[in-house]
Amino acid sequence: MTEVIRKLALAGFAFAALSSAAHAGFAADAWNAFIDTTPAGYARPAAERPGEWQPFWEDTLEGSKRIFEEGRNLLVIPTYTNHPRWAWDNRDEQNAYPFGMGLARQVIDERGNERLFFITSFVDSNYRVEPMVGYSWVARWPIGSSGLHWGAGYLAGITMRGDYHWLPCPLPLPVAKIGTDRVSFYGTYIPFTDVLFFYTSITVDDAASHKMPLSPENRFVKNPNLLYGGWGWRYVDNGEEDTSNFMKNDDVRFVGLRHYSGRSWQTDFKFKRSSHDIKVRHHAGTQSIDIDSYSLTIAYNMDVTRDFRLFAGAGAGFARAKSSSGSDHSVHPVMTLGFTWAMTDHLWLTGGMDTSIMRFKGVVDGRGDSYGLRPMPTDFELALGFAF
Repeated sequence: MTEVIRKLALAGFAFAALSSAAHAGFAADAWNAFIDTTPAGYARPAAERPGEWQPFWEDTLEGSKRIFEEGRNLLVIPTYTNHPRWAWDNRDEQNAYPFGMGLARQVIDERGNERLFFITSFVDSNYRVEPMVGYSWVARWPIGSSGLHWGAGYLAGITMRGDYHWLPCPLPLPVAKIGTDRVSFYGTYIPFTDVLFFYTSITVDDAASHKMPLSPENRFVKNPNLLYGGWGWRYVDNGEEDTSNFMKNDDVRFVGLRHYSGRSWQTDFKFKRSSHDIKVRHHAGTQSIDIDSYSLTIAYNMDVTRDFRLFAGAGAGFARAKSSSGSDHSVHPVMTLGFTWAMTDHLWLTGGMDTSIMRFKGVVDGRGDSYGLRPMPTDFELALGFAF
């Protein structure tokens, strides 16, 4: 009997050892598989890398460099923010339209998965600007033979928010997508705030085209200055907590001067003017608020064709609002996203979307000087310009 117990005990120890080794092997394989999704994995597989941390960081730098050098340009457009009713009783007071823009460099690796670095900025749920920078990896699987695919992966970023005192916050998030190599739609769940965030990417060019220098005969080189003027539709959202005010969307008129420099950059100085009616609860009639604004932005250009470009950028703005109650000024961030079509050497068409995070006090009838009006104007614009 003692011998039987001894053999059973030895068998149990052996099974436990084998099981532990198997679990350790599985954990090691799973860890290596995750490491291979990072930029280091684009330099070489984890199985071929020594165990020290120094080779990992060296491969991270090498993989990141290769993604930037070999990657294609993507335009990233924040699309929609969903505040679920089960988590947000005041969802109607939150901003659902994260107007903004972003840029990314993306490569498709040998397994057909995508890796990209991105930088973006948009309007958060509290009507403040929110910048974000980071890395994303998504595994992709084809849907039939149409070029459509779906995917799942993660996003590892750093963001800064006004309600967290603008401190850098890490943001590890799950990501799901559906799309093609040209246009894709993404979604992520943010567990810290119980928010669903959706964004879109548009592939603009490849590494060969954005590295190629422009010809001296290129219209953006021959005529690096653009004087333009046009009209747009201005979306305004007061973003007030008790939604007692209603601010009317209206048109906006503008003029601007743009200068192209280097291979891909532009600088814009722009003046805008608009007028909006606003209704105030418990106040008879409406009042009119006039807004004049100036902005200076820098944007990165991506060539779709020789004469057609997309751009995205950001900068700063100054605005003054005036009404029958008084006037106030605002210094604020500005985000810009758009296109330019050089139709001839001197006649160009340009347009896009500008978002300004404006704040004004003392300009609404029946409200105190401490009351803040948050129009957050987003302008959808179209203009003709003379290039010289």
